[in-house]
Parts: sequence; structure tokens; C-alpha cells
Amino acid sequence: MNRLSIAVNDQPRFAVVSLAGDLDKLSAPDLGEALSALLTRGRVHIIVDVHELRFCDSTGVWALLSGLRRAYELKGWLRLAGVHGFLGRLLDLTRLRDAFPIDANVDESVLRAFEGNVPLSL
Repeated sequence: MNRLSIAVNDQPRFAVVSLAGDLDKLSAPDLGEALSALLTRGRVHIIVDVHELRFCDSTGVWALLSGLRRAYELKGWLRLAGVHGFLGRLLDLTRLRDAFPIDANVDESVLRAFEGNVPLSL
């Protein structure tokens, strides 16, 4: 049973990956596959919306880091939106908070990533 929901919303200049539930060693491979599929299709600008994430362990952070690294390698980016709770504490404890561009929500991610040049309607 997978306790993580992954929804991908493709926009013209970026994709939003919305996560809900638990990101752990059982579900992290699913996130890795979703991010890999986007990057393979040339979708190198990714916002990961984590505001509905209830739990995240180190395997989940590793999946996010792997996606971030691959996006950067392809001259793109990966931003986190809505970091809180377990994920926020884990990023603080591991000192990885500064590795990710983090925004309060998806709208802020779009504004920061594109300097306000992209319509906010998702």
C-alpha cells in the first residue's frame, strides 16, 4: 500500500509535482520515478509542492536531492514549496535547507523562479 500521492501538473514553462501523505523508504522510489520521467522529457524546471506532506524520512530527502542534482545537471532547477513539519525539521537537522530553493507556496516559487514573468494561474 502506497501512502504517498503524487500529482504532476505540467505548465508551459515548468511542472508542479504535488506530494500528499508520507515520503519514506517505501514511497521515495515513486517520487524518484516521477521526477526522472519529467527530466527525461526535458521538463527541467520543477516545483515540488510539499505542503500536504505529513511525513518525510531521510530516503525521501535523498529522492528530492537526487532530483535537484539531476535538474541542475540539465541546466534546470527544482524548488520546494510549502516546507513544514517533518521535512522542515529534517532539512534543518541535516543542514540541507540551504541546498534547496524553498518558498512558502507554489505561487511564490513561480514568482521567484521566473521573476514574475509567468502567469500564476495553475
